[in-house]
Amino acid sequence: MNCAAHPKEKSLAVGKENECHLLLVDIKKKTQSKTDKKKKENDTTGGEYKVSTLCSEVTVKCDDEDDDGDFQKVVRFTRDGEHIVTGGSNGYVCILKYPTLKCLHNFKAHETDVDDLDIHPNGKRFVTVSRDTKAYVWKLDEGKREFELFYTGPDGNDSEDAFRIRACRFLTSEKGEIFLYTIQVPSKFDRHKPLPSLIVKWDCSKWVPQLSRVAGLEPLTQMAVSDDGQYVGVGTASGSIAVYISWNLAPLVSISEVHNIFVTGLAFLPPSQSLEQANKEFGLLTISADNTCKLVTLANRREFGIWWLLIGSVLLLYFTFLALSYFGFDL
Repeated sequence: MNCAAHPKEKSLAVGKENECHLLLVDIKKKTQSKTDKKKKENDTTGGEYKVSTLCSEVTVKCDDEDDDGDFQKVVRFTRDGEHIVTGGSNGYVCILKYPTLKCLHNFKAHETDVDDLDIHPNGKRFVTVSRDTKAYVWKLDEGKREFELFYTGPDGNDSEDAFRIRACRFLTSEKGEIFLYTIQVPSKFDRHKPLPSLIVKWDCSKWVPQLSRVAGLEPLTQMAVSDDGQYVGVGTASGSIAVYISWNLAPLVSISEVHNIFVTGLAFLPPSQSLEQANKEFGLLTISADNTCKLVTLANRREFGIWWLLIGSVLLLYFTFLALSYFGFDL
């Protein structure tokens, strides 16, 4: 099952088999009377919620009437919440209108599974990646392919199909610049000459790689970017996670064996007062096939202002001259 939350309303787009279901989530805070509080001191229920299905639409159409194995793999909302884009296990992409789920476009995008997709913040383009080693940029309003993304390894010496993109995410930096981040994994496993997994930052004005970072020989399975545009998180096949600084892809923190098996989902918590009060830089939610969901946080690193650095430099010079004078050096 796959799902995406509407950016403005309390609704979810959920993939169930070959259909996309639109669910309305009504959350009500639970009020307790004095008698209720005395009944159960250890009662941790904080509220009630009701989920109702608004509508559904078939997004993955089977070419063969007898074939019922194809299913929806990924779903995304546009930032304005007006459109939904889905990708299927048979390579089809479906563009739906919210909230009616009217199908605007349904087309064959890849030869095999659509592993992941993400929508540009302006809502005009989206990117799809597949096991067929292809990655495309599409026009959302027309449902037509515009560009193909090419990557030939960190040194530019590998063939175009040596790596395939496993996941993709658009990120808006603190300066308002938009970049595409992808994780690349080897298309084929070679025991004698293994290729590394990589994180690639793309220039969205030219759709070319701008920066890449080797992330080790372990296959990457999932990625996420933070809402504030500062961090890129990745999960691995062994259940480990790592977080990088977005602008230069410098490694920030790596934690081994957060899960017992591969990571299936990652999401950064949005900046909140709770994280600030806990003195945390970020909160990263991780999901795995080991049926666990965990929260990874990083304590705020100490930062020194420029005035403290200047004062420290002046004091260091002063004590250096003082020591040299004490030992008889003529300055």
